[in-house]
Amino acid sequence: MADTDPGEEFRRLFERTGRSLLAQAYLLTGDRQESQDLVQDAFLRAWRNWARVSTLENQQAWLRRVLYNLAVNRWRNIGLRRSRDSRLSRLDGASPGPGVGHLDVMSALRSLPENQRKSLVLVTIIGLSPAEAARDMGANEDTVRVWVSRARARMKLLLGLDAMSSASGANDDRR
Repeated sequence: MADTDPGEEFRRLFERTGRSLLAQAYLLTGDRQESQDLVQDAFLRAWRNWARVSTLENQQAWLRRVLYNLAVNRWRNIGLRRSRDSRLSRLDGASPGPGVGHLDVMSALRSLPENQRKSLVLVTIIGLSPAEAARDMGANEDTVRVWVSRARARMKLLLGLDAMSSASGANDDRR
């Protein structure tokens, strides 16, 4: 049996995983262009390391981890640049950003501890099971469940969703 063409294997990997990686990247960044850049960078790294990546049991998990690490590195670099540049310039508002609600969600997500943020994205947005997320993160499945639970509770608190559900519950009681 002839060896499979590496380019064809890579293309199939891209077709299987590209959309979900783009969704993950968008959730992490809140910016469509930056999301596309992150996915492109992740696949570029996969292609450059194809001899090793092609032998992995779960190539998609490898790509998710690379994507997440790239996003975290960009956050760090942006934070460093902002703190350095804040003394020199003000925001000019020339580029329209995401809506206020989206910015609130992104801000709340970024405020979570790294393990909670990553587990929440993998389980809630990407749709992995806690067991799959645990394998991706190199953690215990029960620990991932705790991280997701805490992340959801913190997000509700940060976004004021507990107050809204309490208020609507109070209104329901009055009927």
